[in-house]
Amino acid sequence: MASPDLIWQCVKKNNAFLTKNMGVQFSKEKGNLMSLNSFKHSGLCNTNKVNIEAAGADDDLQITYNDLTLKGHDVKQMVRKVEKTIIRTDLKAMAMAKITYVHKSLRAGKAIKKSKN
Repeated sequence: MASPDLIWQCVKKNNAFLTKNMGVQFSKEKGNLMSLNSFKHSGLCNTNKVNIEAAGADDDLQITYNDLTLKGHDVKQMVRKVEKTIIRTDLKAMAMAKITYVHKSLRAGKAIKKSKN
């Protein structure tokens, strides 16, 4: 496999996941926690990548770290699992923030149910 630096040099200016908005470049690939187009956050070229998303059922979360997949709905338990499994310390804080953000968004969607009158 090619080195991460070489891959980044090839994809940093042009790839299918790149979007540009008001002078800022964002990236939509899986494994990019902050959605920024930078080597540090890239899910394409880094070997250790974290992806956090809704798992489909009510307020379940799915966390994928490299090839390991964790599913659950208890946020505290998920945070403990992430602290144990993630090696990159710069990703830990971002992963914790995204877990709470995604969980809050799922719970907010569940709370806003319109009644039929």
